[in-house]
Amino acid sequence: MQLAFSDMCFGCGKRNECGLKLSISYSGNRAKSKKIFEERFQGWNGIVHGGIITTAIDEVMAYAVGSATGKTGVTAELTIRFKKPVKIGEEYDIDAEVVEFNKRKAVVRGWIKRGGTIHAEGRGIYVLLREVDR
Repeated sequence: MQLAFSDMCFGCGKRNECGLKLSISYSGNRAKSKKIFEERFQGWNGIVHGGIITTAIDEVMAYAVGSATGKTGVTAELTIRFKKPVKIGEEYDIDAEVVEFNKRKAVVRGWIKRGGTIHAEGRGIYVLLREVDR
C-alpha cells in the first residue's frame, strides 16, 4: 500500500519550506524515519524545540496508523514524555507502532532515539476517518 499525504504537510510535505520534510517508511503496524534536525528547529541553544519533537513523533505515528488500518487517522489525544535532550545536527531514529485498533480508533506508541537511547516517547489515540488515498 502507498500512503498519499499532502505535499504541503508540515511533517512530511516535500514542498513545505518551513516543514520537517520527513521521509517515512512503513509496513504492517509500524513506521519509521531518520532525521537530522536543523538549527531552525532549535529551542534552547543546541536543543530541538519540544514542539518539533512532538510533531515528528506524531507524524510517524500517523503513518503507522495508515499502514496498519488502511485509513486516515487524525490525532485525538497525544502524550509525550521528554527523557533526554534531542540535539541539533545529530541523526535520530523516529519509530512508531500501532498497539491496537478497531473500526473507529487506533492506539499508537512512538519514540525518538539515538544509539539505542530513547530521548522522547509518546502515546497517541487517532480517530479513523476514511480510506487512505492510494
